[in-house]
Amino acid sequence: MNTTTFKRRTLSPIQPHPIELARKRAMDTQDPEHVMRKEIQKLCGTYQFTATFSEDTDTLATFRHVPGLIAVQCLLKDKDGKPVGKGHGSAILTRINRGIERTAFICLNASFLSAANSACKVMDSLRLDTHDLATPKDLGGAYRAREDEGSHLASDKQKAYLRQLISLNVEDEAERERWEAGLDSMTREDASEAIGQFAR
Repeated sequence: MNTTTFKRRTLSPIQPHPIELARKRAMDTQDPEHVMRKEIQKLCGTYQFTATFSEDTDTLATFRHVPGLIAVQCLLKDKDGKPVGKGHGSAILTRINRGIERTAFICLNASFLSAANSACKVMDSLRLDTHDLATPKDLGGAYRAREDEGSHLASDKQKAYLRQLISLNVEDEAERERWEAGLDSMTREDASEAIGQFAR
């Protein structure tokens, strides 16, 4: 039976800790292969919308006692003609704000921004449906992690082996605790590097 003997040693304090390297890599969004870049690339593209503006007669009727009120509603539809957002905008003509064109533009723009805001929420739920994460009725599922999200983490076998290597090779108790504390967040790649480092 072959046995492997490891020399007990303390890692150089100058050498970056593998867990720190892993954290640094996790935040490196300049890397084209970063998971966040991949997610953004999936969402990028051309979205086609139609914005339809009309007088908001319901608001005008509700606030008929307010002099100078103007109200507009905006309906945003996707390329298939399905509504994805509805917004409302209003403004009041007063002696302070007498510019008719300016007031109309403010009202129109406000309704568009309101519609765009509600469209963002609708589109998020539609994207979740597309990715099979959740339906709009199951909002709790919207925060469910994907099945493959944890697949890049170190395996239980790697972590168990690393614990043995750490106890054999790291004499400094604080350093040993730091290693052990980072095992659960270590990736498979980092675990392999650490095993190779200890086994030299």
